[in-house]
Amino acid sequence: MQEILVDEDGYQQFFSELARLKKFFVSNAAEASSFYQSAIGDGWHDNFAFEEAKREERCVADQIDLMLKEKNQLYIIKPTKITPNKINIGDSLELKISYSADDSEIEKIKLTGKYIPDVNAEIKEITLNSPLGQALYLKPINKPLSYKIGDKKIIVKVLNKIN
Repeated sequence: MQEILVDEDGYQQFFSELARLKKFFVSNAAEASSFYQSAIGDGWHDNFAFEEAKREERCVADQIDLMLKEKNQLYIIKPTKITPNKINIGDSLELKISYSADDSEIEKIKLTGKYIPDVNAEIKEITLNSPLGQALYLKPINKPLSYKIGDKKIIVKVLNKIN
């Protein structure tokens, strides 16, 4: 199994998320029990609220199970000083991403050591564990890089650091 790279904040975020999911699981189970008890008849036939609570319970249980497996794979990246022309955690970058010869786009991203990126961040966050994050981390600026998604090769060029 591959290491999951995080910084100190990402490590704390992982365990906070795991605790949140466990707490949600317990409260959801109590809610499901309440729906079951208050239903007419045998409690579970034609009881949408109970069925939905049980569905959520299974999804959360799967997430918890995955995180418990991933817990042993966490590897904390310590902040290191690197040369300014290399990409580090926390760097915001302007990239040219080429999907094919006639399909490219300019994108602004921030390389993060979080376990879960902030989807509401001003600049799109990319984790160290994503294919793009792995391709960028500690690599020099202005040198074309590539990564694969399935069998598709994607070329990336860092245009500049935004700081």
